[in-house]
Amino acid sequence: MHEKAIINPGENMKVDILFAIMAVQEVAFFAPVAKRLRDEEGLKVAFLTFHEAGDDILEKEGVPYFSLHKIKNSEEMKRHVFLKPEDVQARLGINIRKLILHEMLTTNRLDEKYLSSKVMTYHAIMDSIFRDNEIGCVVQELGGFIAPQMLYHVSRYYKKQHIFIEPAMFPKRIVFTLNDMNADIADYGKGVKASDEELKKLLEQYSTRKTVVIPKKDKHFFQDMSLKRLFSMDNFRRLSRKLYHKYILGREEEYNAILWYIVYHFIKFFKRKVLSFYYSEPVEGEKYIYYPFHVPLDVQLTMRCPEFLNQEALVGYIARVIPLGCRLYVKEHPAAIGGHQLSRMRDILRDKNIRLIHPRYNSFDLIKNAGCVITINSKVGFEAIMQGKPVVVLGRTFYRGKGVTVDVDNVSDISDAVTSAIGEAGGDTNRDYFLNKAFEWSYKGELYENSPENVDGFYRSLRTFMLKSEIIKSDKYTAEGAIK
Repeated sequence: MHEKAIINPGENMKVDILFAIMAVQEVAFFAPVAKRLRDEEGLKVAFLTFHEAGDDILEKEGVPYFSLHKIKNSEEMKRHVFLKPEDVQARLGINIRKLILHEMLTTNRLDEKYLSSKVMTYHAIMDSIFRDNEIGCVVQELGGFIAPQMLYHVSRYYKKQHIFIEPAMFPKRIVFTLNDMNADIADYGKGVKASDEELKKLLEQYSTRKTVVIPKKDKHFFQDMSLKRLFSMDNFRRLSRKLYHKYILGREEEYNAILWYIVYHFIKFFKRKVLSFYYSEPVEGEKYIYYPFHVPLDVQLTMRCPEFLNQEALVGYIARVIPLGCRLYVKEHPAAIGGHQLSRMRDILRDKNIRLIHPRYNSFDLIKNAGCVITINSKVGFEAIMQGKPVVVLGRTFYRGKGVTVDVDNVSDISDAVTSAIGEAGGDTNRDYFLNKAFEWSYKGELYENSPENVDGFYRSLRTFMLKSEIIKSDKYTAEGAIK
């Protein structure tokens, strides 16, 4: 017998693990993981869905779920008296303007009143779920939209365990973060572990392939903004599916700014064409500092380091304070070519001390030949550590404060930090220890790669993390079960 949607959350259900999903691909991936936790561990599992088309999959799989959009449209919710924004802010200890920033910018929905109203609605629904049911732990992918952030804050308000999942810096590995929005290596400095053979192999592959990791779920973003990408079959399938769900089936989903995404892709294509007149080649023998642009509206900036959202202004400042005789090389993130504000880019590129490197150049070689790398919290900073290059860190990241970077607390200190970093490679002992700990911190598995081997590996990794964190307890927890 299939479970039905829990439209009225007041059933006083016991849910050990509540998976939150924003898109259909997430349901298809997490459903078998949830069922194994239920069948093999005896845990009560359920889903909180933000995509009505995904509800159908859970109906067929016989997994209970709270459908946010069904609850939102229920008669009970229509009669609900919502708290005022200031009351929700005080209750959860949040700043709503900061919370809605990511969604406002990425969807071009600039109406604060509308987004604040969405915050109130989602708070009311999530509050009722946690108030009326016994929730043990929430599991979801890291995200900057209103939905994942609100779920995190409500779960913490009710003192429930919460796990964010995000890709690790190593291929086919992930990181779990417990009860925090900022990921960091747990127990850093405790114990020294010999290099793992798999880690050695990954480091060798990096030197050969000249790239660290592109998660499968993001591969379609890592292409130049050409007509081929604009009219790719992948984009066509995604658009067709969204249009079908929204206008034919009348299903609601979280990522529904369809028109803006279409327009934005064409804008990026146009900006890419304009920027082609500004692209430069690396000059052999030229001394330079390398700043890799981050994805302009990525969660790493909007949620973790919003003070650095205006990267163009930051780059302009860096170019003015680096040592005389050094150029500043900058390059767009491969997933955001054409994604920067064109007027800002043209302004900073008037500075002849800045070279905008063509997207076709691999960051591996730019890192290798740089005097140092300056980063907020990007993967390129981690790559530079792997290469033994000096790294100046401006933002919050897991490799900050580990003895392998020069950390900056105030932008006014960038000049001194760069001077101190240039020409100084990190010590091999510190670097090796850091890389070992970073690898040990990560787990096997890749999000939304649905092969049986990967789903099994992800299940074992999640189970191991929850056992280690004492979120679940099991008599079957053996040395074999703990292998990551």
